[in-house]
Amino acid sequence: MSPTPRRRIASLAVPLALGFAAVAQAAVGVGVALPDATFKDLAGNAVRTADLRGKPTIIAFWATWCTSCKAELEHLKTVRAAHGEAQLRILAVSVDEEREDLDDYLASHTYPFPVYHDPARAAAARFADDEDLPLTVVADAQGIVKYVARDFAEGAAGRLDAAVAAVLP
Repeated sequence: MSPTPRRRIASLAVPLALGFAAVAQAAVGVGVALPDATFKDLAGNAVRTADLRGKPTIIAFWATWCTSCKAELEHLKTVRAAHGEAQLRILAVSVDEEREDLDDYLASHTYPFPVYHDPARAAAARFADDEDLPLTVVADAQGIVKYVARDFAEGAAGRLDAAVAAVLP
């Protein structure tokens, strides 16, 4: 006996609902492991979140058109000056769609940490289920998320600094 149309629809609803639940759970939260994601630097070299274990890490998703993102990147320069590469890893992940926009911006702005490009937001989607920027994640040396910020407004620099201090050895 073949299933009725109603049963066929019901049998499709469960996998669809599970798929939507997986998407809704894509947002990273404090206390969970960094999601599995791959970032590509401007030369096309890849780094996976699993490769980041062993050293506290800041991952800052940003775009050239995002004013608060650029303010955060400027603050990350001071974080880098206070904590060298041996102590803390910083990844600045641009989600600009056009590489030319990113290259034009970087021609007049330099950073003491690597810049990655995620134009399709494939990596960013593993961290957030929306496109709001900035998105900043601080993880400890074991890859456990200890801080997540979705803005860089008043007081954000102090909160970020405190989160960094908390994950340093």
